[in-house]
Amino acid sequence: EGSLSSSWNEKYNSLQKTPIWKSKNAASAAEMPFRNSKRSRLFCEEDDRQINTRSPKRNQKVAMVPQKFNTTMPTPDKKASQKIGLRLRNLLKLPKAHKWCIYEWFYSNIDKPLFEGDNDFCVCLKESFPNLKTRKLTRVEWGKIRRLMGKPRSSSAFFEEERSALKQKRQKIRLLQQRKVADISQFKDLPEEIPLPLVIGTKVTARLRGVHDGLFTGQIDAVDTLNATYRVTFDRAGLGTHTVPDYEVLSNEPHETMPIAAFGQKQRPSRFFVTPPRLHYTPSLQSPITDSDPLLGQSSWKNKISGTDSETLGGFPVEFLIQVTRLSKILMIKKEHIKQLREMNTEAEKLKSYSMPIGIEFQRRYATIVLDLEQLNKDLNKVLHKVQQYCYELAPDQGLQPADQPTDLRRRCEEEAQEIVRQANSSTTGQLCVESENLTDLISRLTAILLQIKCLAEGGDLNSFEFKSLTDSLNDIKNSIDSSNISCFQDNVEIHVAHIQSGLSQMGNLHAFAANNTNRD
Repeated sequence: EGSLSSSWNEKYNSLQKTPIWKSKNAASAAEMPFRNSKRSRLFCEEDDRQINTRSPKRNQKVAMVPQKFNTTMPTPDKKASQKIGLRLRNLLKLPKAHKWCIYEWFYSNIDKPLFEGDNDFCVCLKESFPNLKTRKLTRVEWGKIRRLMGKPRSSSAFFEEERSALKQKRQKIRLLQQRKVADISQFKDLPEEIPLPLVIGTKVTARLRGVHDGLFTGQIDAVDTLNATYRVTFDRAGLGTHTVPDYEVLSNEPHETMPIAAFGQKQRPSRFFVTPPRLHYTPSLQSPITDSDPLLGQSSWKNKISGTDSETLGGFPVEFLIQVTRLSKILMIKKEHIKQLREMNTEAEKLKSYSMPIGIEFQRRYATIVLDLEQLNKDLNKVLHKVQQYCYELAPDQGLQPADQPTDLRRRCEEEAQEIVRQANSSTTGQLCVESENLTDLISRLTAILLQIKCLAEGGDLNSFEFKSLTDSLNDIKNSIDSSNISCFQDNVEIHVAHIQSGLSQMGNLHAFAANNTNRD
């Protein structure tokens, strides 16, 4: 027993004499559990969460001493900026880097609301959890939501499905832009704001493919709604004019949008005519109606399209086709004159900036183009009236309801305005509140103008003839009032109606066709 006790005492004393750092390492090594190097695949993160029962530690409030803000911003190093710019330029010269920038930041007007809006995950989150207001969730909670929605697989079928969905959304936006849809219940997957179509003359940045691959600036010269393309004339010399899809054209200025609910309002019947069936045509004798036309007079089809007004070609009257051809020719000539006028304006601005005088020959050429444009507007107005009259006659034959003529629209608005004024002017006792007939007639005419503006705004399909009826109504009122009140009428009525007329027109300025001087011979 003595030997056992002495040996135990020696071991105990030896443990007490060991250094402190050795005992701590031994204790930590003894208490350290075995660590599993690889976590189980079936490990649940919810089991790893520990509930803290202690009250949170209060943070002591520290008095903040206001410090003076240094308004002088550090100026960037010019050499460093130039070096970074040079490296960035060299990077963008690489084809892959250039394409990456296009894919990352270049969104056309039709694609911008689709890509910059909520993604599919946000939309699904709003539909599945409408009461979820916060977005600050833990990783476990986000994991539960993702498991409920499923995980998409990155495959060729997935990308094909995404491209197909994008094409369908683009087509829906095009239908809304052309106002060919009355029921918007099937367009709930679109964003709230729909971009309006680009108009002729808009400065754009378009994507070119082929030999000149890249982004180039230009101007829209024509719009093809059937093929969803724009005809763009590029600014860089040598590029010329190309047809570019609408999903590769971006406006340089902020473009206007319209709420999707506005497209569900009452629409006017479409005025586009479908192509009639081809009918058998028998050649007839020549007629002198095409002798004065240089294009139709020299054409080999002269003997085939000439004849009386009752004869048709392709289901349309021959006279109607002649007027359409003349209309196309006048528009083509007018486009060339406007192009020349634009170039001369640019040249005149350069001469003025250099303080150089404008020569007599330049002024003579400029005046000649202006006079030619005035004559073209007169001829264009006559041809447009004839084409419009044929459209009214052909609409019932095509199974379409003919649209109201401007005179009919004006007459209906005047009758409705007279009824409104009559009801408002009569009191309960049967006496008239305003006894002056001239004053009530003026109020009725002004009310009729408001009703015409309302009809034009609700119609959506605007043309120069309807604006012409609105201008005629204003001129009739202006001629009927006293000369001392003309300035008051111009300041309080005519200017505001002109602003409204300019806002209603989405296809640019129509004053060239609605002007009064076009009716003079």
